Amino acid sequence: MGMNVLIINCGSSSQAFRVYHAAPDQQPTVLISGKARNVATRTRETPYVQWTWAGQTESRECDLSTHAHAAEAILAVVQERSVTLDAVGHRFVHGGSEFTRTTVIDETVLPGLRRTIPLAPIHNPNTLSVIDVCLHRLAGVPQYAVFDTAFHADLPDTARTYALPSALAEEFNLRKFGFHGLSYQYVSRRAVELLARPLADSSLIICHLGTGGSSVAAIRGGRSIDTSMGYSPLSGLVMSTRCGDLDAEIALQFLRSGYGADEIEDVLNNQSGLLGLSGFSSSLAEIIAEADAGNRACRLAYGVYAARLSHYLGAYTWLLKGADAIVFTDDIGVNAWQLRERVCDGAEALGVILDPVANRKAVGGKTAFVQAPASRTAILVLPSDEERVILDEVIAQLER
Repeated sequence: MGMNVLIINCGSSSQAFRVYHAAPDQQPTVLISGKARNVATRTRETPYVQWTWAGQTESRECDLSTHAHAAEAILAVVQERSVTLDAVGHRFVHGGSEFTRTTVIDETVLPGLRRTIPLAPIHNPNTLSVIDVCLHRLAGVPQYAVFDTAFHADLPDTARTYALPSALAEEFNLRKFGFHGLSYQYVSRRAVELLARPLADSSLIICHLGTGGSSVAAIRGGRSIDTSMGYSPLSGLVMSTRCGDLDAEIALQFLRSGYGADEIEDVLNNQSGLLGLSGFSSSLAEIIAEADAGNRACRLAYGVYAARLSHYLGAYTWLLKGADAIVFTDDIGVNAWQLRERVCDGAEALGVILDPVANRKAVGGKTAFVQAPASRTAILVLPSDEERVILDEVIAQLER
């Protein structure tokens, strides 16, 4: 006997999905996997769902103008293949202080999940819309929320605390939460296996660079000691449409100029980042190609993106007093060899030396070490597997 578990990983511009068959005392096997791409985003690429089933890969162009539409398209692909589902696991970006571990989704939990919407206005509403679709279409199937913020729940006080009046911070629960925890959980454990180091005696800088959101984390002994995202997924790196780190006075200037809070949120979350800088696209791959063709705005966008990433690499190298490895993961991390080459260029004095030949070959989802033999720090390209982390969490809940 076994069970089929659907995992839906709802990102800001994509939805990955995977159906596992899990049986006692056996490794889970993947029945079907795929991804809805270009979901609710501005890009020159056509929205489509791609999936692999029985060794064959297919795709379908469809309306992905909302995340709910993407969930409907994914469920259609699964149900067309007559796959019976026994449970569903959802990646939930921001659980706030209320949710620090995996939880079953029921009528008592949904109000609490909805209270987290202001904490991650790009992500949490999208995930809740997907959950609503699944609860409606898969009535009676147990569903679970697995939280990205859980990995960072034990951040040191010095990293999680903002320099605000303590009473205000406590009243509004203002602290650094951190995100992409599912990815960091998987990648940190897999990286130390490849490095042949014990997790407890490891120092890693992991760059989770996605087509929507991106962040960096400093991880010591398998625990997060700092990360670039903060109270919300807005801060830190330059992202596809998010500004990343910003002087708070800029938001106040918008406010004084007559912008409302919702308008400011839209500017910072949906109109900024690569899209705002380039005026061309939110896709780093498209911006790099256009920059190489001579587009000055795209060249600047690429430069600002790389400079912000370099800033955090330097800061976390200092924080960790040197890292065993710098790890690049997620879509941009594993495919943008140009970016890896740019941020590592000139870092020889820090013990970081890239092998340009190995780096250019490490694309298309390959796992590879790309440092030169003389490099004191390993440089690792490593695809993440958030879906497997979600599966493990769901199975643990079902076993309880």
